[in-house]
Amino acid sequence: MFVSASRIAAAGLLLALGGACKPSGTASPEAKGAAVDGKEHAFFDGEGKPVELAGFIAGLADVDLVGFGEFHNHAVGSEVELAVLTGMAAQARPVALAMEFFEADQQAALDEYLAGAGDESDFRRRTRRDAKYDDSHRPLIEFAKARGIPVIAANAPRALVTAYRKSGQPYQAWLATRSEAERAVLPASSIPPDDEFKARFLATMGPERGRAFYPSMCLWNDAMAEAAAEFRATHPQHRVLLVVGGYHVARHLGVVTQYLARRPGEAVKVLLMSLAEGPMAFAGADRGEGDLILKVRG
Repeated sequence: MFVSASRIAAAGLLLALGGACKPSGTASPEAKGAAVDGKEHAFFDGEGKPVELAGFIAGLADVDLVGFGEFHNHAVGSEVELAVLTGMAAQARPVALAMEFFEADQQAALDEYLAGAGDESDFRRRTRRDAKYDDSHRPLIEFAKARGIPVIAANAPRALVTAYRKSGQPYQAWLATRSEAERAVLPASSIPPDDEFKARFLATMGPERGRAFYPSMCLWNDAMAEAAAEFRATHPQHRVLLVVGGYHVARHLGVVTQYLARRPGEAVKVLLMSLAEGPMAFAGADRGEGDLILKVRG
């Protein structure tokens, strides 16, 4: 049985968007049924051909934005994320790391920690890291700190996203009501696109609930797209590796669409995690969902 990345990722969207209910090492792993921490996985290109992770990483040298669409807190995903960051850092062109899981008002705390100011416990308190951070994103942050890699707190503050959803106002009208400090950590614009991403979102959430939450989901996408685009504008030699829930980048939609609206013509690739039950094999629903598909067990 195949479970799509979008269905898995959607399980946490309502909670993450401020909803009232809850739906339900450093070595580079190799492909073709290899294991990380005893977890079987495999890599395929977007058409289903088995491939090696090393070849995908080699092809990122001239890519401007890489979207790593993860299953949150998945052991294999965390190891592969570190392998991708490590591989990109070894290439001639510099890399920056962008994280969905740090909000824009945490950028100062993140920058201070990366610069060696303050201890980790204070950093974790200021950025509200929980115990899951140890085995998920901490290795990325510590590698970035050790190597002097910039890290972008890419997401909009959750409280503001929730406030926007509850306001019922168009984004620009609502943005005008916010303080200068709040506007500084929000995207300058957010226009919910009427596209395949919307169709997928409504199909996943249901038409009534989906319409209610869609503008705030788009604000989330726009925040991450604008954060990456603004960094690229001021650091044109850097590539950006964005670690984000798979729903946001699947099929080059969501954040990717909004990023390219801000940086047209740039090269983007997506690595998307996909859950398999039964044979570790490419499924029809995987086709075209990413440039590299990482099949994993739950």
